[in-house]
Amino acid sequence: MIAKKSAVGMMLLGLVVGFSVAASGHSTGHESRLPAQCERLPTPERRQCLSCVTRPLKHHYHPDYPPGARCRPDNGKP
Repeated sequence: MIAKKSAVGMMLLGLVVGFSVAASGHSTGHESRLPAQCERLPTPERRQCLSCVTRPLKHHYHPDYPPGARCRPDNGKP
């Protein structure tokens, strides 16, 4: 009986951890996907961000990535 309760508890714990990782795994909170989101950045980065997110194909801008890798295609991944 105790083993059964322990197994159920471990399964529930696994589900909670799994859902929390899935929910927080995408957005870092730093990327900009819209021109309005670029406005919160300092001036030099703001210009780079605006030129990135206004491209014909969807892109998003990561100010905390190294130069040359900040403007990334918006494929649903960070």
